Amino acid sequence: MKYVLFSFVIFFSLTGLTAQNNELVTMPELAQKISYLSDKYEGIRDQKNEMLLKFKPTSQEIKDIDARLADQMGINFAAAKKMIDANGFPDHDMVGEEATHKFWMMVQHMDGYPNFQMQVLRRMSGPVDQNKASSKDFAYLTDRVLINQQRPQHFGTQVYYDNVAKTYKPHPVDDITRTNERRAEIGLAPLDDFLANTNEKYEGAIIQPSSNTPQFEQIQSPDAPDGFRRVRNQ
Repeated sequence: MKYVLFSFVIFFSLTGLTAQNNELVTMPELAQKISYLSDKYEGIRDQKNEMLLKFKPTSQEIKDIDARLADQMGINFAAAKKMIDANGFPDHDMVGEEATHKFWMMVQHMDGYPNFQMQVLRRMSGPVDQNKASSKDFAYLTDRVLINQQRPQHFGTQVYYDNVAKTYKPHPVDDITRTNERRAEIGLAPLDDFLANTNEKYEGAIIQPSSNTPQFEQIQSPDAPDGFRRVRNQ
């Protein structure tokens, strides 16, 4: 009888923990919501990539799917903002490694909400220090925030496509002599290898960083003073 009661107590104490991809997480419903929202947005992006093989970027078909992307981004932003405000950054313990990565991926694409990207970056630093979030993801978001502020990036993760040279180039970094050292500390490949892999994937050529002003485009940004912000175009 004591054994049965003890087993019941153990089972009851674990009711707040649910397996998520073989991980025990404390907020499984939040993990599912993050995955749903992220997958929804990425699915539309995949559709756009397929459509770009058939339609010109200026076509009505692409404009329509861009509108769908913008709508889903607005939905994702509103939901992610509530998650951060209510629970802080959703780390591995809360939602599992996969959902944590998907939350980061959603935020990484939110160039129209740069202040929120900065808020998430600050909330993410603690979990990264505790190995409850990816240091690589943190590096990518750090560089994204810096580029959106029109400042040199730190880890060399952000690139743009040069239509003249037909190749991907990195946006300027703050100290090119230390870039590979910084990348190695968090397990990223050397910058040359990263560029080679990126350009090989898209049939480009390796181009070293330069001091040239990076290419930007204007996008609507609700938290920008004039309603628009210049952001990286890749």
